[in-house]
Amino acid sequence: MDEIDAAVDSTYRAAIAALIQRQANDEQNPTQFITSTFRPELVSVAARTYGISHQSKVSNIHLLTKKDALSFVSNLQAEEENVTDSQNNSQRVQPSAFAKNMDESEILSDDDESENESPNVSRKKARA
Repeated sequence: MDEIDAAVDSTYRAAIAALIQRQANDEQNPTQFITSTFRPELVSVAARTYGISHQSKVSNIHLLTKKDALSFVSNLQAEEENVTDSQNNSQRVQPSAFAKNMDESEILSDDDESENESPNVSRKKARA
């Protein structure tokens, strides 16, 4: 199963891990599960963990200790959180310096037009 836990939160990932562990260790009908994950919940219940590296178009499989596997996924999660935080910060709309310095009196709507100004002048000021 390929990343079955990717789209769920940690509570559901733990429930999936417990379900797989229970079925894998069932005395009457044990089942072997092979999963890929980048989350700690499945790694923590795994009997064996492997890392796959790819170099010069060649993939290699490495047996990992549970400690190394958990460290690997923890580092990935930290990197993912940093990327998400950076994206969220860059997507926030910051008011322009013009908008910050503008008085309410400078923002005119069609209802606020003065007698001396034509509607076109008021609209230009409101859009500035």
